[in-house]
Order: sequence, then structure tokens, then C-alpha cells
Amino acid sequence: MTNSTKTIIDLNDEKFRKLLAPIVFLVITLIVGIPGNLTVLVIYGKKYAKSVHQTIVWNLAIADQIFCTVGIPFNIARIVHYYSFEGEWLCVLFVVMLYFLLLYSTHLLVLLSIHRFWKICFPLRQQIRLDTVNYWIIACFGIASILSAPHFGLSKYEEINVGYNLTGYSCAISLSNPSIYSTAYNYCFLALFILYTIVLVVIYLMIGRKLYKQHKRRHENQVTGSTKKAISSKMTKIAFAISMVFAVSYIPLFILQITAQTIDKDDLNTFQFAMLRIGERLYVVNHVANPFIYGIFDKQFKKHFKELVTCSWSRDTTKSSTKESTSITEIQLEQSKISVV
Repeated sequence: MTNSTKTIIDLNDEKFRKLLAPIVFLVITLIVGIPGNLTVLVIYGKKYAKSVHQTIVWNLAIADQIFCTVGIPFNIARIVHYYSFEGEWLCVLFVVMLYFLLLYSTHLLVLLSIHRFWKICFPLRQQIRLDTVNYWIIACFGIASILSAPHFGLSKYEEINVGYNLTGYSCAISLSNPSIYSTAYNYCFLALFILYTIVLVVIYLMIGRKLYKQHKRRHENQVTGSTKKAISSKMTKIAFAISMVFAVSYIPLFILQITAQTIDKDDLNTFQFAMLRIGERLYVVNHVANPFIYGIFDKQFKKHFKELVTCSWSRDTTKSSTKESTSITEIQLEQSKISVV
């Protein structure tokens, strides 16, 4: 076949082979994400008592499940149809939905972190209550809707001259020739997510510091220096876990969108090009990782998961716990034997 007889299908096939690694990455996250988030929905819905923490986590799992069920297949589709994505309205609709889910889950994460911070660091002040938490969740929904709405006017759908007298149509993550409005919007998103990352890091550092000071005050004469160091290290790792997954997942997307014009993709080899496209889609990890975080840091969740996979759940659907603690604080309390007042 000569160059003059190439078709859009031929060019799609070439891109498919070049983008096989990102496709495999997305398929793995799809296979892991859907059952993972479904597990969170089942366990938190049936085995955890109704609480502020349970309500936020359950809504977060819903957002992540929708993202995995709809958003990841959409990402695969726009790779497979790299130059033949037909339907601008479909591209716009799905991109707006992805940004909405991204923002909604992010604000739920921030809400959950603020709830834990307020409960642990200011236990005697007014807290988010079970009868008011839904208003906060609605606020997260509303903010996400407002911030994602501009994408109705900032379409990711573009017409591309692919050579060979052919015109391709792409639903891109990073536009080859973004408008000044699209670039400004991406800068705003990058600044927003850096701000949220800093806020989360500060919140969990303050939580860790508070718990460590309580432990030190109560057990100062009973533990050795090495044990204190181990506890401090454990708290630091836990404190950074959720916020670091968030930062590593999202920030590369907006950096790559901003720098897309400075990268000559034609000069990249297959490996570099594949890594670039995986980097643009790392945000998917944030919607898949939460079940693993719960499993690592929440012994109660791990126990219920083992019961679920071994079909040993009791038929009694009574809630097994009324404790309103996040995965982070539960393991911290278990490790340091502290009771948070």
C-alpha cells in the first residue's frame, strides 16, 4: 500500500499500535475500578452505620463508579477513533461529564478532609452533622456543575489535516491549537488543583501533628524513642496517602495540556509518545485507587472485603459499626491507642 492510498482507517490503525500502552493502561483501570468501587458501595452501604463519613464516602464511590463505567470506555473510544471521532456534540457532552465527575469527586474529598480536620482538631466546636451533610454534598455538586460548564463552549473536538489529502476529526485531551480561552481555563484548573493539593497536605499534616501530640502527652513515659519515631513515620505516610494520590493523578493532566504546543509529537519515539498519552490520563487512577486506600488503612473495611469475597457475610444486615472515622484516623488511633475526644 502506497502513501497515496492511505485512508483514515489506516491512520487510525497506525495510531492504535502506537497507543497500545495507554489502551492497556485504561483497560486495566477499567477492570480494577468497576468492581473496586462497587465493593465500596456495597460495604459502606450495608456494613457501616449512617454517618457523615459514610455518606461522603458513599457519594464519592458513586462518582468514581460512574467515571469508571462511562468515562474510561469513552477515553478508550477516543483513542481507537483517534482521527475518526464523529459527533462534536458527543465529544462535548462526555468531556463536560468527565470534568464534572473530576470536580465533584475532588470537592467531596476536600469536604471529607475538612470534616476530619474539624472533628479532630476542634472537637468542641460545631461539626458537620448527619442532618446537614447532604446540603454540603449538594454544594459540591453545584460547584462542580458551575466549574465544568465552560467546557460546553471550549470544545475538545477539532478538525485535523492528517496529510494524504485527508481530514481527521479528534476528541482530544490536549488540543493541538488551543484558543486563548482554553489555555487560560487550563491555567486556572492547574492553579485550583495545586491549591487543593496544598490544602489537603496541610490538613493531614495538622491532623497527624494533633494525634502525635496527644499520643506523646499520654504515653511519654511508656514508649521508647524508636517507637516514637516509628509512630511518627507511620502517621506521616498515612497523612500523605490520599493527598498524594490526588496530586499525582490530576496535576500532570493540566501541565501537559498547557505545554502541549511546546511538544513536537512527531519527534517522539513510540515509547515517549505512549508515556505522554498515559500521563494525560493518569487522572483515571484517582477514581480507581480509593478502594485500595480503604483496604490498606481501614482494618474494618479489609475484614468486610474478605467476608464478601469468601461469601461469609452474615444474613443479618445490621450495621456493624457506628464509629464515624476515616480510614486515616482509624489506623492512627489503632497504632497509637489514642481516643479522640
